[in-house]
Amino acid sequence: MNYSITVSYDGSNFHGWAKQKNVRTVQEEIEKILSRIFDLPITIHASGRTDAFVHAIAQVFSFNVKKTQMKVSALLIALRNLSPSDIYFVKAKVNDGMFHARFHAQNKTYQYVINNGSYDVFKNNYELFYPDKIKLPLLKKGSKLLIGSHDFKSFSTSDLNDTIRKINYIRFKQINHHLFININGDGFLRNMVRMIIGALLDLNEGKKSLLDIKKLLEYPKKGSAISKTKACGLYLLKVNY
Repeated sequence: MNYSITVSYDGSNFHGWAKQKNVRTVQEEIEKILSRIFDLPITIHASGRTDAFVHAIAQVFSFNVKKTQMKVSALLIALRNLSPSDIYFVKAKVNDGMFHARFHAQNKTYQYVINNGSYDVFKNNYELFYPDKIKLPLLKKGSKLLIGSHDFKSFSTSDLNDTIRKINYIRFKQINHHLFININGDGFLRNMVRMIIGALLDLNEGKKSLLDIKKLLEYPKKGSAISKTKACGLYLLKVNY
């Protein structure tokens, strides 16, 4: 049986998705629950890793279970009954063939949330407080430079050799004193979204120019964009297959 599960989680108390020693991670929590349900070791594969303190609205993971059958409705009930309060299992599906949440993903959308109003201590773990005036037309100009296929090595701390990725769109939506930035692409490097947002806010503050952003793409160098926004404002919003 091949299952895929859509899950939401509050990243505030997690050191990211991927299993690590001596820290709490989303992958380890979920694998413990599934192993308990099926009474055998389960390994899951996510659409992509999220970093420490990053949230997910609709992360997708998949796994295989040999010679075991369980209806998705029963599996979903069991998952929800055993899950901690900062993980919520949204839906479950049985797949034909060998579906893989990472390799079959077509594109993903991340959302970054900026509070441009009054500081809210109760939302400190869920948004970036940014008191400076936001020059939205300038941010839109900067974002247009990033659309398409580029080498995003400057906007990442990844050690991968292949750092070419395609950004399909960057959209901005203002609701009262909040700015929501949605970035959709075929894949993302480590810290790529946060460094893109950081570069746009540098542009907003006059620390970078439009030419600077063009040069970061034309002359890729690991992490040379430098600025990286806090993880608390970042959400994995949707994965498309």
